[in-house]
Amino acid sequence: MTNLFLTNRELEQLGPKQKIEYFSNLKDYCISEYTRKNRKSCYKIVTKVYSKLRNYDYDIRGLKNIPQNGQALYVCNHSNSHDILTAIEIFKDMGLNASVLVASDDLNGMTKTLFRSCEAVSIDRRDKNSTEEGVYTLSANLVSGMPGVIFGEGTWNLHPYKRMQQIKIGSAKIGAITEMPIIPTIFEYVEIPDICKREKELYTKCIISFGEPIYIKRDTSLVFQTQEVQQSLENSRLQLWKELNIVRTSLKQVKPELYLNHTYLKKFDGLGYIYDSKSESEFLFSKDGTPVINEFYLDAHGNFIPGITEKEDGKKYIKR
Repeated sequence: MTNLFLTNRELEQLGPKQKIEYFSNLKDYCISEYTRKNRKSCYKIVTKVYSKLRNYDYDIRGLKNIPQNGQALYVCNHSNSHDILTAIEIFKDMGLNASVLVASDDLNGMTKTLFRSCEAVSIDRRDKNSTEEGVYTLSANLVSGMPGVIFGEGTWNLHPYKRMQQIKIGSAKIGAITEMPIIPTIFEYVEIPDICKREKELYTKCIISFGEPIYIKRDTSLVFQTQEVQQSLENSRLQLWKELNIVRTSLKQVKPELYLNHTYLKKFDGLGYIYDSKSESEFLFSKDGTPVINEFYLDAHGNFIPGITEKEDGKKYIKR
């Protein structure tokens, strides 16, 4: 059924009735072609081990917004190497086995196996067919009864004061296919206001805030509805910043050395994963095709400007 595979532009050009039929066909396709496999899962082992590795507690908000059976698509912000394990752990603690959409193109074999054991859906972000299959597989898992988790920005947001990078249309597409609610979800890792030596010292707690459900309308523009999800996420994070007295609206309010210290540790000292800023930059969504600013660095003249701090150069911001 070649008419199932439309580009986002082609989809936006469909009439309301055509869109409804399109997503109905896609739902049937997902159920028939991407049936969830029954396999032994390792949620309990993973969450038990991870709970001993993290050095901070959770503070969970907005549980009233979660459906009674937990079945929804949780669209989360993405800021560090803890996010996927955080998602697996908090849902397991609530008695739910969540299926997380994971980018496997930058993971080693052991990590891929670990996430696969927790029924994660792996995609290669550089491969259009792989990302498309990831949408269908996660949709099928949702319809079969599992909560789904997706990190809408596609990579980490390391910007010094931007609440979110632009989320992509995939979450709205999954919402339209499955007819399940989207729960905008913020993972706010509260950082200590000091220079740290190790990444494990960075956080005092992680606040998980579940927002009010958003139902994606099949007959309406997914681009506009993606913006609705984006706005909900940004508003939720801003509320948390106000509560935590985090003032972060411009570069003037950012302490460069503190930012560079914390960012270096997130990129190079977290849970055995190295964040390649140059490679990851291609996965940031740009509306007009211009490069997206995600990091700042100090140039040779001491100016704090957009740019990347490489591993060797960044060691000077770590006081051993």
